[in-house]
Amino acid sequence: MKNLNTFLILALCISFSIASAQTAPEIQWQNTIGGNSEDMLFSVTQTTDGGYLLGGYSYSGISGDKTETSQGGSDYWVVKLDGSGNIEWQKTIGGSDWDQLRSVIQTTDGGYLLGGMSASGISGDKTQASQGGSDYWVVKLDGSGNIEWQNTIGGNSSDYLYSVIQADDSGYLLGGYSFSGISGDKTEESQGGYWDYWVVKLDGSGNIEWQNTIGGNASDVLRSVIQTDDGGYLLGGDSDSGISGDKTEASQGVNDYWVVKLDGSGDIEWQNTIGGSFYDILYSVIKTTDGGYLLGGNSWSGISGDKTEANQGYYDYWVVKLDGSGNLEWQNTIGGDKEDLLYSVIQTIDGGYLLGGYSFSGISGDKTEANIQPDYSDFWVMKLDGSGNIEWQNTIGGNSDDIPFSVIKTTDGGYLLGGTSGSGISGDKTEASQGSADYWVVKLFADDVCLQPLSLFVTDISESVVRLEWDAVPGVLGYKVRYKATGTTQWTNIQSIDNDKTLKGLSASTEYVWQVKSICSMSPIVSSEWSEKQFFTTGSLRSGALEDVSFPIEVDVYPNPFMVSTTISFLLEQDSHVTVELFDMAGSVVHTLVHEELQSGSHEFTFDRAKLPAGMYLLKMQTPSFVKTQSIIIQ
Repeated sequence: MKNLNTFLILALCISFSIASAQTAPEIQWQNTIGGNSEDMLFSVTQTTDGGYLLGGYSYSGISGDKTETSQGGSDYWVVKLDGSGNIEWQKTIGGSDWDQLRSVIQTTDGGYLLGGMSASGISGDKTQASQGGSDYWVVKLDGSGNIEWQNTIGGNSSDYLYSVIQADDSGYLLGGYSFSGISGDKTEESQGGYWDYWVVKLDGSGNIEWQNTIGGNASDVLRSVIQTDDGGYLLGGDSDSGISGDKTEASQGVNDYWVVKLDGSGDIEWQNTIGGSFYDILYSVIKTTDGGYLLGGNSWSGISGDKTEANQGYYDYWVVKLDGSGNLEWQNTIGGDKEDLLYSVIQTIDGGYLLGGYSFSGISGDKTEANIQPDYSDFWVMKLDGSGNIEWQNTIGGNSDDIPFSVIKTTDGGYLLGGTSGSGISGDKTEASQGSADYWVVKLFADDVCLQPLSLFVTDISESVVRLEWDAVPGVLGYKVRYKATGTTQWTNIQSIDNDKTLKGLSASTEYVWQVKSICSMSPIVSSEWSEKQFFTTGSLRSGALEDVSFPIEVDVYPNPFMVSTTISFLLEQDSHVTVELFDMAGSVVHTLVHEELQSGSHEFTFDRAKLPAGMYLLKMQTPSFVKTQSIIIQ
């Protein structure tokens, strides 16, 4: 096998670049989903099976795409799509008053966490009384959308939850804002203003571990939380407070971006107030691959304070890049001659950024496309390079108001835009409206980027050797693999031309973590992001000194992959004690299929996945004379 370094040097010698204007990716598919009333989509996430989960709220009863009755005024409405945008299942969750879902995530156990606010008491799906005017309401679902647990968290006034994340310890952080004093679940007084940031840390079962009320003497509204690489958290919102309470910097204008860095226990480490002389409203914060942060929101300020560019119309997109200590590195004010509101930012595989919001502007300023219908809003998405310069943009909409609240990158290198639409068939919209407002998801084709390897799994595990495999990525030069024992800090990096790699010299009975990324170009250097972390444990699939040897008759698993059940068949040449077990990728036994004496001959067993989450598993068949392992996939 050629050495990858030789291969890459050759690629470097023959590589070239062509400077050209970039074109926005086209729409791959779209889906309008709703009932006969108002349905507002705020959050989308891609799921491990390649599909998507949509989360928002609905006033609709059974009608259109809606298959469940309304519980009250508005309800949480989650819709599971497959990878092509078709509905797989949906859940309407709520009480007798209004319940509004703002944030959805997939959890590490294959389920989902829903976060929003509720004014409902005990009624419908709601099992806890209201604490005040409105409360944080978090609902944990299993992989099929069934409620596992829930928690109503609040004080004696209004509390609004906007952002939820899963923390590294498998607990959760909730971020929003509160008008409550010490009451109910709230253990700290208001800072004296109207709203305060309120962050609440939960354990994996939804119990409160700690909380912090953070604010000044006016309104402080938290809309976005992320975990940082050091185990702390970054909070992003806006503030019109001056120096007071927790606020250590003066206000720049009416409202300013306000970012607050916490340590892992919720204590403030640093903060930064960023703004101009008028309104600056922050909606989204993300980590960047260089260890810094990107802030995305809206500004009505001209050149003043921290703002170095004039506004284009009314509100403009305003993106601000910070280093890891919160210092401003660069910024860009982007807009047309009317109102343009940015709600969601993500980093792209090539180190750039995708911005998603809506625009009322026609061709003017930075806007290169007219709105589909004048005086109505359209989705306005744009791609920036790593320095904040516009590479491409796309105006997407119909004949009424269309507003995207969430954009994500997808595993195929494309993007999913999720929001709300009032448009019928017109412009880019290919489906009729169901009610006054519908969920609208728009899938864009892959950008010209380096794709991340998918479907990672391990085979042939022994005390010191393991084989890593993943799906081949078309057109790549090769792959980079890194691994380390869990709990250690030093990665071992190796290269591979093919979509597999055998690791040798590992320690027995040790858990390892590994990742892989694609290498697409060496001039310039272009690589994908690292894959999601995968785990394996050496020695866990062995018994005594047995080797994983080839067996004359293959163990057959069909179908594989499977969704509900599969059949496992094998042939014994002699009477033997047989054990057949299923392991997760952490090396834990999740199911024992066979553990008994069997006679020689053919044997067949049916395995039902029951409540096992989708993912990769290892099947081990063992007799006194051999061990056989095989990967299986539950979809």
